[in-house]
Amino acid sequence: MKKFKSKILLALLVVSMLVFTITSKASFAQTPVYVAQAQIFGPDIAGQLSLSQDTNGTVQVHLALQGDPAVLTPGLHGVHFHEIANCDEGAQPRFSTAGGHFDPGPFGNSTPVEQNHPYHSGDLPNIEIDERGEGRLETITSRVTLYDSPVTLLDGDGSAIIIHQNTDEMIAEGTAAQAGGGRLACGVIEQI
Repeated sequence: MKKFKSKILLALLVVSMLVFTITSKASFAQTPVYVAQAQIFGPDIAGQLSLSQDTNGTVQVHLALQGDPAVLTPGLHGVHFHEIANCDEGAQPRFSTAGGHFDPGPFGNSTPVEQNHPYHSGDLPNIEIDERGEGRLETITSRVTLYDSPVTLLDGDGSAIIIHQNTDEMIAEGTAAQAGGGRLACGVIEQI
């Protein structure tokens, strides 16, 4: 009888451990993930931005663009988060309603761009466009968040993604042209 009780207790212990392990894995799998996206548009340009962030703190950036190679020319183009969720193509200059480079906080300087470039929170690597007018950018950043924080892209006035005409040379105190120049395309970032 003692052997039978011991076997039952051992079986219960094993089952308890399995339940605990499965429950722990299920809890871990349900770690909050924050996601956002933007539909990017501009004259003869279209694209999609997908952003995701989990509890490790980094935001994964996935950007795909395509356009007329006469407009979205082959080579490198600056990509930045901008400080306002407003993409007015008719504004002069185009998409200027998106404001300056995203750079909140007591030491932030969104405009003029030369003041804090290339150290803005919204600065991202350049995207390379091929001969067909297509390009992809996959990167991560720890400079912004998708949840409520002092550096969230989803604050009261939101944020936008801007694709620039020129390469961002990432030069400290460089000119606006060296920081990407004119704005070719824009997308409002929205939480999903």
